Amino acid sequence: MSLSLRYAARSHVGLIRDGNEDSGYASARLLVIADGMGGQAAGEIASAVAVETLAELDSPHTTGLTGDPVRDLDERVKLANTKIRGIIAQNPELEGMGTTVTALFLAGGNHLAFAHIGDSRAYRLRGGLLEQISTDHTWVQRLIDEGQITEDEAGRHPQRSLLMRALGTSGEVDLDLTVLDLQAGDRFLLCSDGLSGFVPFSTLASTLSGYGDPHHAAETLIQHALRGGGADNITCIVADAYEQQAPGAHSSSQAETQYLELPVVVGAAAENQGSGLPSFSTGSRPVAGGTDPNVTGMIQTVSASAAAAPAPAAAPTEPGVSDTAELEAVDAASEAGAGGRKRRRWVKPTAIAGTCVIVLGAVAGGGYYWAQQQYYVGTDANGHVAIYQGVNMSLAGLKLSHVYVSEPVTVAGLPAAQQAKVRASITTNSLSDAQAIVSTLSIMENDCAALTAVVPTTTAAAPSLSPSPSATTPTAHASDKASDTASPKANASTGHATNSAGDTSSSLSPSATPSASADPSASLSSGITGLHQLSAQCPSNAGASGGSGTS
Repeated sequence: MSLSLRYAARSHVGLIRDGNEDSGYASARLLVIADGMGGQAAGEIASAVAVETLAELDSPHTTGLTGDPVRDLDERVKLANTKIRGIIAQNPELEGMGTTVTALFLAGGNHLAFAHIGDSRAYRLRGGLLEQISTDHTWVQRLIDEGQITEDEAGRHPQRSLLMRALGTSGEVDLDLTVLDLQAGDRFLLCSDGLSGFVPFSTLASTLSGYGDPHHAAETLIQHALRGGGADNITCIVADAYEQQAPGAHSSSQAETQYLELPVVVGAAAENQGSGLPSFSTGSRPVAGGTDPNVTGMIQTVSASAAAAPAPAAAPTEPGVSDTAELEAVDAASEAGAGGRKRRRWVKPTAIAGTCVIVLGAVAGGGYYWAQQQYYVGTDANGHVAIYQGVNMSLAGLKLSHVYVSEPVTVAGLPAAQQAKVRASITTNSLSDAQAIVSTLSIMENDCAALTAVVPTTTAAAPSLSPSPSATTPTAHASDKASDTASPKANASTGHATNSAGDTSSSLSPSATPSASADPSASLSSGITGLHQLSAQCPSNAGASGGSGTS
């Protein structure tokens, strides 16, 4: 029995973000999702590089492949990490850039090689039951594993955005690599947290079960995420395993199978296509819409303006509706796209000017009192973490904030991503919130300080192609991250029924501080595994400090 994948890929910029840092790639034997982090165009670079590098597994011209799908997938992910680190070395201002990667590679027969790092997710629907087959590499997942918080608490934890592992954060890659058994009828969902963070598990399950066509299932999931807030980039791939027909066999679905077996590229990788992606003749490049919400997965070229067009207000296409309607929607988006992009560019300066006028009027009319009730976390002149009172801005040369208290936490002692967040300032809702953030940063500094002397270096061996019962460790629910290094993300859902709509503030958010000791030895004794994952991201172990981050 020879199995193949029938698939659909979608990517949408979301309702708040200016650009798409997600990338995706889908073919008859390879599925890849990458969620970039770093902001300032860095995230989209990292995700595109990762997708391009892994897409080379589909090219017959790629050299250095061993023929072992597990080993080749492992090496490709590591090569992507090397490329990203090389870009950072040549552009130091991009330090902190990185990406998640979640990939499935058909290993022949009835097996899939599975690689995962970060907090994008992979799900499998089998026999009507949906299970999460990836594990989030996040700070809150570490706390769950240590028994410090429950999964329900993780869904509301302010630090759920913190990644413990990602590509580009260090020279070493701590990758989850395993082999999954594959059965005809299996359906897989790969998605960025812009989907899983806004759509409850129960809705994922009902949508994947209720739509027979991967295209309609993927489109409906995107619409669910938009209705849930859409505060992050949204990317998903839905793929079905099916038995290939014998050569020469014909059916009414043969034409559909032909176009479905052509590669599809979405998101940042589609907009920044490089030499690593399979080449096609002019006019048939496999770009499935970039950030457009209505792509069909068919081979078509979509302009950048159409890719950035906003989502239509109409409900998602129901099963049985022809793809012609979807193609018409793409054409309409193409016509309106340029105007939409211009309007967004004009809104920005107008909004900024309006905000300045409002703030200036508020200060003149007693707004100074309001400003003094605001607090944020930043860095002082001596390189220490400090809590500031006021708002982080100046008007007519008047600075509207001052150092409230400097804390004994050195910014240079934090993981690289947290250094960047503190230097950019972390807005809070109250003084107690700011103090809670400082407590969490103190724990991270202590952990990093202790790691160089205590945490050993180990390298996990790649698994055998022959699966075993322990090869897959499905996790029904894991906490999501909800914020980006430079842009807000919404809360992730945890559990089967509901997702959290709450805080979309960027960077670290106020919290009840994780119950960890400030003493380095105590921290290590309570979480040696999690700290080992953190070790490569601490300044002492990462050279120029590679960093954890959010995607």
